[in-house]
Amino acid sequence: MFRTPGRTATRLSAMVVATGLAAAGVIGFAGAANAEGAKGVYQGGDVGADIFLKGKDGSQRASILKLLVDGKVLRTYCIDFHTIVHNEAKYDEANWKETSFGTKADKAKVKWVLLNSFPTVDLATVRTTVKAPELTEGEAAAATQAAIWHFTDGQNLDDGNKKNDADIVKLYKYLIGDANKGDVTEPSVSLSVSPEEKTGKINDKPGVGPFEVKTNAEGKSINAKLLAGDADGKPALVDADGKPVSKVGNGDKLYVNPAGATKEGSQSFEVSGEATVQAGRVFQGVNKDGSTSQLLIVADKLKVPVSDKATAKWGKPGKGPLPEINATKDCVAGGVKVTVKNNGDESYKFKLDGKETTVEAGKSYDQVVKVQEDQAYKITIVGPDGKTAKEFTGTLDCQTAGTTGGGTTTGGTTGGTPAPVNPKGPDLAETGSDGSNTPAILGGAGALVLAGGGLVFFMRRRKGSTGATA
Repeated sequence: MFRTPGRTATRLSAMVVATGLAAAGVIGFAGAANAEGAKGVYQGGDVGADIFLKGKDGSQRASILKLLVDGKVLRTYCIDFHTIVHNEAKYDEANWKETSFGTKADKAKVKWVLLNSFPTVDLATVRTTVKAPELTEGEAAAATQAAIWHFTDGQNLDDGNKKNDADIVKLYKYLIGDANKGDVTEPSVSLSVSPEEKTGKINDKPGVGPFEVKTNAEGKSINAKLLAGDADGKPALVDADGKPVSKVGNGDKLYVNPAGATKEGSQSFEVSGEATVQAGRVFQGVNKDGSTSQLLIVADKLKVPVSDKATAKWGKPGKGPLPEINATKDCVAGGVKVTVKNNGDESYKFKLDGKETTVEAGKSYDQVVKVQEDQAYKITIVGPDGKTAKEFTGTLDCQTAGTTGGGTTTGGTTGGTPAPVNPKGPDLAETGSDGSNTPAILGGAGALVLAGGGLVFFMRRRKGSTGATA
């Protein structure tokens, strides 16, 4: 999904085939690896108002947008003006660097807006701060959304347009003005356990690990349990002292003890409970058709049920490699970073991007695989036996959509009460577009190669390693 106009893809040895991924069920929540934290489904708009932006014809609906997270409504704002969202798009909580928001120069300004405006700050306080006693919730939401678009997408409220409500203009100017000093701190994840995969040996003490739990839940309120599996023996989930554990908190380290195991195997476990999704956390989504949905940012905190999973793998005692393969989306680096760590005592050989790489015992190898913006990817690591060692699939969203088609854009994203249906337009749910820019939307998909009835694109690779040879 990394848009690289004007660049030619390098030799294709690792190929990504997009056709059939959505139909086969590969595309679900966006992500290169197991998604952490909260998951939600887009449910349309909440309170808002119509605004007029500089350089745009007609009004633009600006409002709070709703995600349904396990029966609870999480309020968010749009940070991706040009991208369409459809009802029932599926969303995952994500870290900033996994999304286009991580590349934004003014992300600290956006965080400040969220912490100093509605709904994080109650309406009465906002009214007092900007001396606008008649300000409504809808107008406060519209001004806040406009201020966010100013920093994320370079969109500016037309303060000279008399059709813009005076109170909206007043709050907007305050939010983007000198009072905004920025807040660079990224809110903590609601709940995660990492890495997604860890390898070791049967006789490792206290077990295969460590896996670290990160959460903003209070105390030891998160449940931890093994999932059903077919490993021999009696695996146990333990702490650093080897004691069985069922309740964990932030920073705790977990291990899987393959007690009684006589052969190589694996065991997965889950952490779950209630934690808070904080204002400033981002959610990235995928529409039903597999296309990337607009990026959203949380408007105020909400306690929701959350969970995450990880897997421990072990080998027999004695000589041999023990590969541990994980992947993370990294928009700052520009793609999907694959990390191969060898926890064994002999070298491990694998193929990625058509080249053979050797990772020595106790060393690791990192490689950023660049994939095409807004398209499904499949990254395959082939082991020394010629079989697939690990596969990562997902959709990367590292760039907000820009102007396409000679300056025509796809229209901004909105919330609140949807505009009346325009008979000219297709289903552009909650987009603020009347459908007249549909060709530009299609054109924005980028240059793709049709092959055998399939949609094919190629991955570029950037190599970086420690203790590895290629």
